[in-house]
Amino acid sequence: MRPHIDFVQAQHLAWEDAAPLGLNGARMKVLSRDDASGALSCVLEIPTGAARDTAALAFDEELYILDGEIDIGSVRYGENAYAFLPSGFDENAITSPRGAHLLYFRSDARPEGVETDAAVVASRLVRHVDVSSGQWDGDFDKFGLGEMKAGARMRVLREDPVTGETTYITATIAFRRGERAERHPIVQEFFLLSGELAGELGTMQAGAYCFRPPMEKHGPYGSPTGALILFRGLGGRQETFWEDADPFSFFPTHQPILPEKLRAAGAPVPRPSRY
Repeated sequence: MRPHIDFVQAQHLAWEDAAPLGLNGARMKVLSRDDASGALSCVLEIPTGAARDTAALAFDEELYILDGEIDIGSVRYGENAYAFLPSGFDENAITSPRGAHLLYFRSDARPEGVETDAAVVASRLVRHVDVSSGQWDGDFDKFGLGEMKAGARMRVLREDPVTGETTYITATIAFRRGERAERHPIVQEFFLLSGELAGELGTMQAGAYCFRPPMEKHGPYGSPTGALILFRGLGGRQETFWEDADPFSFFPTHQPILPEKLRAAGAPVPRPSRY
């Protein structure tokens, strides 16, 4: 079981050898990990020339490219590209022509209740999405997030036809502020791709990461800069339950919820200088 993390800044995490992921010379910053099941979320650094041989996956893999380029099979992934490679997928050889940093998410081996015959694998596969193109046409109401839509846009990257799990990106406008807190009956994790996000536990800068157990209260949130956030829901379809909360502030007390070993990684990160 992964601990409740709300929130760490990836800038404070140490690099570790990523050899267990099968990529020579790669290293990673572990965001959260379940040692019992092997499930993992990390920032992965793949050096130029690193490679992984193709083999049928024993787990689900999900990737979002932060910078650089990688090739997965015959498909090239540049900055802000996304893929979901399901358990059983076998066109997954990786090479990197000039190195890359990416968000890498791996489920435990053989997700419960998921078959790996060809039809199921094909139905779950998201081969390539270029987030920098296409429409931000996600339906906030579908996920119970209608209160956000006046100040934000959504891009759904994946809706799993078997598990119901969803991955999406939201982009908020500057000075949007929430008024109520929310809970979800599933695990939710997110990574702040850019911007600044203020909430009841402090102000997050780009590189902030959360992993919340089901029904954990969070929010309201607001952003003085606008924010771009990657969300993953684990354990089923996302629903949202809203409740009243203390008034929102753009200047919250810094008090992240973290296990003891991650306390240092929850230290504030200063705003980038504007001059």
